Amino acid sequence: MNKKTLPILAGSVILTGLGVYLYASKVEARNYKLETVRVTTYGASGGGSSSGNGNHDENYEKKIFRILHLSDTHLSEPETDKLRFLEEVTDGDFDFVVLTGDVFENYTGLKYASSLLSRKPKLGAYAVLGNHDYYNYSFFNKIVGRINRKWRHPMEYRDVNPMINAMRNNGWDVLLNESRTHAEGVHVVGVDYPGIEPDELTRLVHQSPDGYLKLALFHMPRFLHTFVNAGVDFALGGHTHGGQIRVPGVGALITDSELSRKEASGLIYRGNTVFHISRGLSADPRSNFRLFCPPAATIIEVVHKPHAPHPDHDFVSMDTLRQTSFVD
Repeated sequence: MNKKTLPILAGSVILTGLGVYLYASKVEARNYKLETVRVTTYGASGGGSSSGNGNHDENYEKKIFRILHLSDTHLSEPETDKLRFLEEVTDGDFDFVVLTGDVFENYTGLKYASSLLSRKPKLGAYAVLGNHDYYNYSFFNKIVGRINRKWRHPMEYRDVNPMINAMRNNGWDVLLNESRTHAEGVHVVGVDYPGIEPDELTRLVHQSPDGYLKLALFHMPRFLHTFVNAGVDFALGGHTHGGQIRVPGVGALITDSELSRKEASGLIYRGNTVFHISRGLSADPRSNFRLFCPPAATIIEVVHKPHAPHPDHDFVSMDTLRQTSFVD
C-alpha cells in the first residue's frame, strides 16, 4: 500500500462509517413498523394430545383478544414522527393496549403523554414502568457503567409520581405490582421495575379465576422462569430494543438481558408460557440508532382456549400476518 492509497482508504472508511451512523440514527430509527402476530394459549393444566396435522384439538371453546403492544417510547422531545405514529396506531379497535416500560426519558416528555392513547380500548390500557422512568441516566452511567456495573445506574430513583399521574390522566392504568380481573376472561398482572418477589408474583397470578387468560406485563426480561412457575399464560416485555443493531445470521449484538442474541425480540417460549419481547419505539436520545432492527409496535391476536390442556410440546406456532411501514 503506497502513501497515496492510505489517505484514500482512511477517508473511505470514515465516510462509510458516517453514512452508516446517519442512516441508523436518522432513517432506520424513525422507520416505525406495525406488525401483527397470532399466539395460542391454553387455560387448563396438564398435557394434551396434538392432532395429526400438528394443530391442537380445535373442538375446545376459544376466546380471541386483540392486544396492541407498545414499549420503550422514551418520550423526551417533540419527535413529530413518533408522536404521529403513536396517535395513529392507538386509534385502532383493541381489547387492550399495553405499554411495557421506559415510557419517559425525562420530565420534558410529560407534555406528550396525551399522544400515547388516541382511543380507549374495550377492556383497558395498562402500563408498567421501566428503568429509564425511574433513573435519570448520565453519560457517565452509560459509558463507565458498561465497564463497571457498580456505576450502571444512578445512585437514587427519581420521583415517578409525575409520570404516573400524566399517564393516569390520559387513560392509562399504571400497575405497580398489582392485578386486574376482567369478567370477559382476562386477568392482568403488572410487574413494576426492578421486579417482584416470586411468591408475590404467584399470589397475584393465582387471583385469576380458573380458565382466564393470565396476562403479565413487565419491562426487563430477566428471571423469566418466575413467570413460568407462577402459571402465567402470556407475558409481554420490552427493554432490549431488539438489540438496536442486529447482524444477519447472528442476531442482536447486545440484549441487556438474560436472552440470547436471537431471542432479543419477538415471541419466546418457556414451558407453558409464551413471551412477547417488543423491539420498542425509541431509545435514550443520545443513543437512538438502529441497524437491521427498526422500531415497532405489535398487534397480537391471542387465541385463548380456557378449557384446553397445553400440548405435550413447548412450541406454539406463530404466524406473522403483516408489517406496515409508517415512514413518509
